[in-house]
Amino acid sequence: MIYITEEKLKELLAGAPEHLRPVPPRRMVAFDVETPNTRGDRICSAGLTVIENNRVIETREIRINPETDFDWRCIRVHGIHPEDVEDEPAFPEVWDSIRDIMENSVILAHNASFDLGVLKRLLCHYELEFHPVRYADTLRISRAVYGRTMPNHKLGTLCAELGIPLDAHQAGSDSFGCAELYLRMQETAGNLDSFDRVYSF
Repeated sequence: MIYITEEKLKELLAGAPEHLRPVPPRRMVAFDVETPNTRGDRICSAGLTVIENNRVIETREIRINPETDFDWRCIRVHGIHPEDVEDEPAFPEVWDSIRDIMENSVILAHNASFDLGVLKRLLCHYELEFHPVRYADTLRISRAVYGRTMPNHKLGTLCAELGIPLDAHQAGSDSFGCAELYLRMQETAGNLDSFDRVYSF
């Protein structure tokens, strides 16, 4: 019988053809934004919840100075006023701290076209480059998994029906709800990788 150390095995695998190498665990980050106005090109709060090995390991809510005006209708939704973020960093500084995890994860969002659309316009405004990313839309997945068994497919409704705690329109809580919703749907329907899409910035 031949024995091989773990270190030697790793060394051999590192030199193996790509299709023979172990696949790293799938990491996902649920992403949610709150906007200061209805133009959809700035963020005053961002939520990120990281999933590794099919469990939530971290949730962050980041306040951001949007460097623009606020609309009272948006303030009424999320409760963030201009004075709440006037001393917070602007988006380019925040982007430096989150870009790596956004680049190296599958991004989850509920109604992803909104959150990723805001991010795209924001990156364009600040002339920041970002390559295409893999993402999955939990709104689309929920319609496929639950169909008409749910009253509707709003994040708040789904979380209430499934017993997931949610403080609606708070970016950190919304990202956590999105992440937990994905995990619940995965438990129900199995592998959801087929719902992955690519978003270009």
